[in-house]
Amino acid sequence: MNAPHKPITRVQDRPDIQVFTEIGIIEHLMRSAVAKSLPSGMTYSQWEVLVHFSRTGDGETPAQLARALQVTKGAITNTLQRMQALDLVEISADAQDGRKKRIKVTRRGATCYAEMLRMVRPHLDQLRGGFTDAEFETALPFLRALRIWLDENRNPAAAAEGFGTV
Repeated sequence: MNAPHKPITRVQDRPDIQVFTEIGIIEHLMRSAVAKSLPSGMTYSQWEVLVHFSRTGDGETPAQLARALQVTKGAITNTLQRMQALDLVEISADAQDGRKKRIKVTRRGATCYAEMLRMVRPHLDQLRGGFTDAEFETALPFLRALRIWLDENRNPAAAAEGFGTV
């Protein structure tokens, strides 16, 4: 016979809270490791933009990019302006709607991204050495389902402003 479950009395002991605590700590540790590996003058926000475009292709508007990265339009505008000054992205008028802007990664941006991947690779190789593919694959379905649920159930008013608040 199974032993009765002991009621959880402290909020921090709930499994859902523990999962989000672990995710937050993991995100912080990964962000710190990546940030330390970036070239001088490169910010983590700029890295995120280049990673996003490497996965999806470029050509998005700043508003689309802000939604995808779950930051404010002002924050993404600032990041993109700094990236443009470094010749990492090109910001141009939308061919169909001149009021909108489109973002394209420059050749220098693509080269910089490739260099950043080379700099981060030792950390990724070390991580992969600590866990099997099966362990990563086992974690993926839950994490993916959690991300999708959070994305689908975020606050619509906050999402319109570029925040992913749940």
